[in-house]
Amino acid sequence: MKINKKKSIKLQLNQLNFNVPNDTMGIDIGQSLTKLAHVESENELNLILLSTEKEQDDLMDILDPIKLKFKNFNFTGGRAFNVFNEYSKESNANLLDEFHSNAKGIEILYNLYKKKKLPKSLIINIGTGTSILLKNQNIVHLGGSALGGGFFMGLIKVLFNLSDFKNALKLAEKGSRYNVDLKVSDIYDKNDHRVDRIFKEYTAASFGKILSDSKPKEIKKEDFLNALICLIGENIGTIANLFAKDNEVSNLVFCGGFLIENIILKRILSTVTKLHHHNPIFLKNSEYCGAIGALLS
Repeated sequence: MKINKKKSIKLQLNQLNFNVPNDTMGIDIGQSLTKLAHVESENELNLILLSTEKEQDDLMDILDPIKLKFKNFNFTGGRAFNVFNEYSKESNANLLDEFHSNAKGIEILYNLYKKKKLPKSLIINIGTGTSILLKNQNIVHLGGSALGGGFFMGLIKVLFNLSDFKNALKLAEKGSRYNVDLKVSDIYDKNDHRVDRIFKEYTAASFGKILSDSKPKEIKKEDFLNALICLIGENIGTIANLFAKDNEVSNLVFCGGFLIENIILKRILSTVTKLHHHNPIFLKNSEYCGAIGALLS
């Protein structure tokens, strides 16, 4: 099967300062997205992105013809078990811990793009749900949140019958959260100095204006989608920054499939993190961190 170029990214191996095995494939099968990483040619690392549900047949079309090309298949991700079971019958297949694979992949991407070693950091992987890892000498899973891409896509499917992620993002970019969200400044008078100017810009209640200002038929889909992404970002950002404070970490690496082309989410995560006097980090191709980490494990 020929892969759609939109689903495939090439990284030049001469940009990396470590060896990448050419006899191994890293495969990260998540709830929503499946990511693959393998050496395509002598000097290229091929990264492939598929929908776990919609393109499961495509995954098998990719893997079946190249079984003999690779000696090892390293699987990770919550949905990997069944495919791993099939491959373990006739190939050297390994099932790896997804948290360690994600952290390993982020280390590699950070080294690639920043040209230095990843410092002590939190790794916040926002996919269908959200996981938060502490990466120092060891990797510790601190916790996470049920908020993420699954919550976003599930809710907009129910409310607007929207199922296309990219289309939803385009609509959200046309909207304004402040047409539906209630800010502190909407509650406190501008001359009331009990609350300072910066705090007045904080969100008092997500969708709070709907209750007081609008009739349901007047709510724009674009505004609602924008506010929903901001709700997710503010809550994940706040949780992550509290973990960072408790663990004396200043660097927060945000990654995962829900960040793909999601300018609104990146902006709100960056704002929340800077307000907590921490350093937000976004790496190119971070959605492939699990597959890259599995490849090199």
